[in-house]
Amino acid sequence: MTALRGLAVRRLLALRAERRLSREHVRLAGECLGVSERTVWRWLAEASRSPQAVIRPGERSGDRFEITREIRVLLAYWHGNASAAHRQLVTRAQTGGHDGQPTTTTEPATSPAGAPPAAVPLLDPVPSLSTFLRAVRRDLTAGERAGLAAGPCDFLFRCHHQFSLGCHASLLVPAQNR
Repeated sequence: MTALRGLAVRRLLALRAERRLSREHVRLAGECLGVSERTVWRWLAEASRSPQAVIRPGERSGDRFEITREIRVLLAYWHGNASAAHRQLVTRAQTGGHDGQPTTTTEPATSPAGAPPAAVPLLDPVPSLSTFLRAVRRDLTAGERAGLAAGPCDFLFRCHHQFSLGCHASLLVPAQNR
């Protein structure tokens, strides 16, 4: 069906140029392609702005937020609590990394919970909480989320020794401090 999307959008744009495009055309195209009428209208709007959208309508852009290894380690420090990890990311971003906290793992953190500041990535911009939670659900399997509840030591041990994901204790130190 995705191969037909471009053809349908080009035809609908041609009808629009001829001032013959109707709601029925859009509804029928959506029905044939297995998408809603609203989706077809969105494709037409995108195609009006970008020639690439005419070729591949509905294709996702590559600018969505994804969970990185550093964020997985942060989630492990918070025992899988994504909202708490997000709060720490927001705090780190608001202070620009100059939050009075130590910047190496050898210095003690003043906060009794969460990750040491050196393990908190500095994101710009920090995604919204709903985007962060959606990325956690999308990028981590149920087993990974359950494993995060055990904390950072167990998480790092399992990553490195059992699954060979390549994550290890050096992730706890930001690249500039290694």
